[in-house]
Formats: sequence, C-alpha cells, structure tokens
Amino acid sequence: MALRTRCLKPPVTGNPYMLSLRAGQNRSWESFDKGMTHGFILEFASQEDLDYYLAEDPVHLEFSRRVGAQGLVEDSVVIDIKDGQLMLGPADMPQKPGTRQGQCHCGKTRFTAVLPLPRSSGATGHILCHCRTCRLLSGAPYTCNQIIAKEDLKIVEGSPSRYTYTGASGKPVDCYFCSHCTSHVYREQAAMPGKVIVRTLLLQDSEGWGVDGEMFREGRLEWAGDLERSLPS
Repeated sequence: MALRTRCLKPPVTGNPYMLSLRAGQNRSWESFDKGMTHGFILEFASQEDLDYYLAEDPVHLEFSRRVGAQGLVEDSVVIDIKDGQLMLGPADMPQKPGTRQGQCHCGKTRFTAVLPLPRSSGATGHILCHCRTCRLLSGAPYTCNQIIAKEDLKIVEGSPSRYTYTGASGKPVDCYFCSHCTSHVYREQAAMPGKVIVRTLLLQDSEGWGVDGEMFREGRLEWAGDLERSLPS
C-alpha cells in the first residue's frame, strides 16, 4: 500500500501521482474468481501517468522485481479500464526511449529492442561480425549486430525457434529465429549473462546506420571491403 505515496514523478513535480490505491483479499463465495486471492485497484489521472508507472517508475519496477524473485505471486490478471467507457480499443504499450520495432521476413515474428541512437547521433555499439559461424548461419559475408540488455528485447508476436551450438568461448550459444521464414532475430550466449545480440538489419531504419567496429576481423573475406570500388554502379 506504500506505493501510493512512494511512487513519485520527478520529471514533473516530484510528488505522488497515483490518485488512489485500494487492495484487499478476495472474499467472494461465487466460483468465478479463477483462483485469484487478492485484488488491487490503482487510479491514475492520465494514460501518461499509468504508462510511467508501468514502464519507468523505479519504485514500482523494484517492487515487481522483488515480488517475482520471492515467488509471492503465482499468477495474475491485469486489466486497464476507463470508468464508464465500454467500447474503447486497446491502449498503446509504453516504450522506453530508443525503442525500435523489428520483424522477420514473413512478419510472423515481431519484436522491439531498446538501442542507442544511430552512430550519426554519437552512439556506439553497432558491430560487424566476420566469424565463420555467422557466415554459415546467414549465408552472407558478415552480420550486423548490437549487444543489449536481455530485458530490453521483447518478442511481441510469434515464438522464435532455437538452435544451440558451442561458441568460441566453449560455452553454449542459443540462436533464435522465425520458425516460418528462418530469419535470425537474436542470439544469447552463456558467456555473456544478461545480454543478447540482436540482428540489427531486422530493425526499422537500420539500413542507414554507421558501423562502430568489427569482430573476428581475421575471418573477413578479402573481397568484402572492395565491393563498392570494384562493382559497377
């Protein structure tokens, strides 16, 4: 219940912004509770305030993390209503700054990834990989990648398939791809816990991004850097 006063909105006033918070244990004798034991009703003045609470408020995010880590909540149902409004469409999912939309070739797998701005805006981290594994997986001379926090990648549609191999570190690498068109979306390495490597060319507007570095440059095909100069336009 302390969330009502502890959740503040520093960018605006630094004051509590939740209008009300009510909670209690389910006492209904009817058999329609779906196993839910407690209910919480939170009221906000605007969709903006609700989105801030769900996606950005550090107090709420830490509370959710602790509740999950301690196993206090076995299951939950979340609904978002506007009082008296019965025919509204769904609200837009709040996005962190730098969130980009991505999808596979067929569109059956869609995802979001939180990345810094392109290199032209001063960000870093867009990497080419020349390793043989990337060439075999992609059928291309190199792949375009960016390492991000695992929590910053969200699969919003579809369920990617997984292929696992042993990486150069000697530890397993899980590759996730669309099971329909086989577009490679991301991979997760045991050698880098808490991180994922996103295939950036599946993200919106990525064609114009600059490159900040290369990995496994010893595997770079000799002709890969000469294409622009050698082929007719």
